Amino acid sequence: MFLGKLKRKKMTREEADAIMERAKTEAPLELEKGDLKAMFLAALIVFVPFILLLGGAMIFLWWFIFHVWGR
Repeated sequence: MFLGKLKRKKMTREEADAIMERAKTEAPLELEKGDLKAMFLAALIVFVPFILLLGGAMIFLWWFIFHVWGR
C-alpha cells in the first residue's frame, strides 16, 4: 500500500526448500578474531538497560513500601 514497487515478492516453498538444501552442504562459518568479544558486548548493550530498569523498579518498590507507605 505505502511501499508500492519497493515491496518484495514472497518466497515460494520451492525456493525456500532450495535454500535449505544448499545450506546443508555449505561449511559453517568460522569465527574471526574478536567475534566473541563483539558478541559479548552486543549482549551487554541489549540486556544491561533491561536489568537496570528492572532493578531500579524493584528498589523503588522496596523504598516505597518500607519508607513511604510503612509509616
